[in-house]
Amino acid sequence: MSQSVSVVHEGIVSTVTFNAPPLNLMTIENLNALIAAHEEADAHPDTRVMVTRSGIDGMFCNGLDPQYVLDHDSEGRLEIFRAVGRIAHRIYKLTKPHITVINGPAMAGGAVLAILSDYRYFAEEKGRLCYAEVKVGIPVPSGIIGILSNVCSRPYLRDIAMLGKNMDAHQALAAGLADGVAPADNLEGLVTKQVERLARMSPSVLRTIKGEIRGPLLPQLETTLQGDSTTHEFAQYVEAPFLGEGLGALVEGRSPVFEK
Repeated sequence: MSQSVSVVHEGIVSTVTFNAPPLNLMTIENLNALIAAHEEADAHPDTRVMVTRSGIDGMFCNGLDPQYVLDHDSEGRLEIFRAVGRIAHRIYKLTKPHITVINGPAMAGGAVLAILSDYRYFAEEKGRLCYAEVKVGIPVPSGIIGILSNVCSRPYLRDIAMLGKNMDAHQALAAGLADGVAPADNLEGLVTKQVERLARMSPSVLRTIKGEIRGPLLPQLETTLQGDSTTHEFAQYVEAPFLGEGLGALVEGRSPVFEK
């Protein structure tokens, strides 16, 4: 497992921590490590609840490393997005109740990671959520649109996906993307209460219910895993007019100019 990802089993809780300072930027290596850590947590015999958190104060995950993506050719970029597809598909199909603690910005890939859990608790001061993909020239993956459609109402979905709306903790709560908001000092109290609620339920019943809720969306999540350099859902977006221009502008500190 990557040094940036750890999993600790303590009583009925398995905690997965992402700790790649300063921004928890995603690479194929740590995406695969996050998958492995969550699958280990889900398989642990004593675990009743999984918790995902950041090891960095005031930062959840700022998404894919932009320079890392730019340094790859088009096929390499598709491999990166296939890795995002893998994490979405494999974490979303896990069976045990899952909580994410959003202590700071969860941007683009970080927002994808956040939405895969059953419950999300935000730090009031710094917790934020933004599906910023559109701002760098790619769409939010179709499978993630499906998950968002199950969580938030259509008017919110439109601005979240089409405008990359950057939501603070209370806006995320209003949209249905947060299940609770608290000052950072009180955030663990919310998480502990939810762990206790879930622990009182039958694990078998929770597993069945979670499967019924999530099962219909799994085929849609598989689409990001499929296709080659011409048929993959992101194939047309990995070149300069889209992703290259968007990420290049981000790295250079300018506004992108999209012509397509």
